[in-house]
Amino acid sequence: MPQETVDADLLEQTKTQIRKLVAEIADLAESDVQPAEFYVEFLNRAVAAVAASGGAFWLLDGRGGLRLQYQVEFAQTGLMDGRVATPPHDALLGCMIQASQAQIIPPGAVIEGVPQAYNPTGFALIIAPLIVDKQVVGLLEILLDPNRQAAQRKSTLRFVGDLCDLAGNYLKNRQMRQMMSQQRLWNQLEGFTHHVHGSLDLKETAYAVVNDGKRLVGCDRLSVALKISGRTMVEAVSGQEVVEQRSNLVRDLTKLCKVVIRSGEDLVYTGNTDGFAPDIRDALELYVDESGSKVVVITLLHKPDEEIPGDEKEGVAKEKVPYGALVAEQIGDEVAPTDMHARTEVVARHASTALWNATEHHKIFLKPVLKAIGSPWRIFRGRTLAKIVAAVAGVLLLIGALYFVPCTLTIEGRGSLLPEERRTLYAPLQGRVSEVLVEHGDIVKKGDVLCRLESKELEKELKKLIGDRDKARSQQLIAEAQEQRSTSSQAEQDAKFQIQSQLVEAMITSKTASQQIDIIQDQIDSLTIRAPQDGIITTWEVKKNLMGRPVDHGTELLQIAAIGGDSDWVLEVDVPDDDMAPIRSASSKLQKEIAAGTRPPSSALKAYFITATDPDHKYEGYVRRIAAKADTVEQKHVVKVTVGFDEGVRREFLSRNQELKPGSEVRARVDCGKTKLSYYLLRKVVQVWYESVMFRWPFLR
Repeated sequence: MPQETVDADLLEQTKTQIRKLVAEIADLAESDVQPAEFYVEFLNRAVAAVAASGGAFWLLDGRGGLRLQYQVEFAQTGLMDGRVATPPHDALLGCMIQASQAQIIPPGAVIEGVPQAYNPTGFALIIAPLIVDKQVVGLLEILLDPNRQAAQRKSTLRFVGDLCDLAGNYLKNRQMRQMMSQQRLWNQLEGFTHHVHGSLDLKETAYAVVNDGKRLVGCDRLSVALKISGRTMVEAVSGQEVVEQRSNLVRDLTKLCKVVIRSGEDLVYTGNTDGFAPDIRDALELYVDESGSKVVVITLLHKPDEEIPGDEKEGVAKEKVPYGALVAEQIGDEVAPTDMHARTEVVARHASTALWNATEHHKIFLKPVLKAIGSPWRIFRGRTLAKIVAAVAGVLLLIGALYFVPCTLTIEGRGSLLPEERRTLYAPLQGRVSEVLVEHGDIVKKGDVLCRLESKELEKELKKLIGDRDKARSQQLIAEAQEQRSTSSQAEQDAKFQIQSQLVEAMITSKTASQQIDIIQDQIDSLTIRAPQDGIITTWEVKKNLMGRPVDHGTELLQIAAIGGDSDWVLEVDVPDDDMAPIRSASSKLQKEIAAGTRPPSSALKAYFITATDPDHKYEGYVRRIAAKADTVEQKHVVKVTVGFDEGVRREFLSRNQELKPGSEVRARVDCGKTKLSYYLLRKVVQVWYESVMFRWPFLR
């Protein structure tokens, strides 16, 4: 008999296809697909990889029997339509459950020792166990052509065994994932139980139930409705901080929960309202139309069972009384209604007790008052009482010190060190600074030129007036010459009168122009700014700020401070207007004492100051003047207080600082006399109290 030749390319292509199927099965076994999808994909690839006629995937159920999960062309065995007896096949599968390795059962072959277990089909059966943790959990059954060569059968048997190992890995991984999922669920349930029982406040408990319960149920929205004092209300909705009772959605949900609580049975809606009572159906349709939910599960919350005395327990049926409802809603199709209902029941069992306790606690009459009265007395025991007494004694001692301990009140202000005799020079007219001859710190004498201004308008006006004056003088000379040439005739007499009038007019015009020229010249001369006294220029960067600058009438140009040996120096201190009350009160008290003769007339409020360049040394001074009005400096209202110092302080200052610099920054404090420690520390607080509270609500006075 001639030997069949095998196409090498076809053989290699077949091997490549089988490797691809095996790789796909291996990836499928490591994936997290659903079991039903895995059975389909696995069996189709397994049958294709071994070129089988069909196959079946069997798994043990909870009662020890085998259940068919998926099959491929298994109907051709005749077992599914009754053409072949099924008991022998069932017995065969039962025997293979006890086996630990895959086996090939030829058509009609009988299991040794078990005559009722044999292969009733016309196919050679490869039955391989699915093992997880050394236990058989199912079988893989492959239908083979009985005419396949024995060598091919053995290799196919080993290959099917390897595929079963992959399927066993998937089932093991699936079992581990289920265990981990259950563990997470138990952890979430434990946290949920702890959270909902953590407070007796009704709102807090209700929101803990819906927000934490939503994750357990896996729904899109979870709500709690409670029946309190005969009225049903939605107390909390997951994902919302406040429940708007007047919204259409909440109103329809309240009506639905009301009729479901009255019915006493749970409600599961999956898209069909047939079979519900008319009142429930109407309320359900209204709510679904408003919310757009595809699945609605309403689980009743029942009151906890009351304890019954031992003698009365027998023969007494426990009646569950609903007092609220837990509403789970699903907008999409991710969760099956049966799973959703089961999870909602679990959440409801744990939440019912917490919500009932919170509801009963909410009903306590005058609860806030009783809580406020009862809470403090629990701490008045043992060492806590001694600590409280010590704390109260400390507070009383502090209050006594604030009221009885005196202290010296001083008010601070910031200012500058300046000569008392100083002049400020202003622009006499509008113009432009054309020349600046001095700079900051220059020593000048009285009459020295400091700067010059120019005014194009004055120069233009001067030239015009000079022209008018010269014209008038020319007209005057012409008129005088005409008057001398005139005769005594009548006609000449009339012309003479006219010439004389022109002469008078020219003389007046010339005189007026001369007078105006003198005025303009004086104004031009005033544009040359001269030093009014001996002193020093205290204006900073004079040339930079003034050169070429247009100025208006009254614009400040320069400041000159007298620096003679006999000139006095003072501090000009800016004190905030809201801090002037103690200073004015101390000044008024001092004036009264002077008027009464208890203090000498030369008495003044004491003060002390430090300079920014020498903050380590404090110098004594006294208040010389207090301004009668407040000024606005940098958008703050301040009062100018002039502080003077005697010759001894001046010599001490010069010994440390060499010279008195005009404009040096100083910080001064005015002594306002003795006051209570409480006023010294809380003066600003009292001031804010009167400004912010007493001013706004005058009825508190």
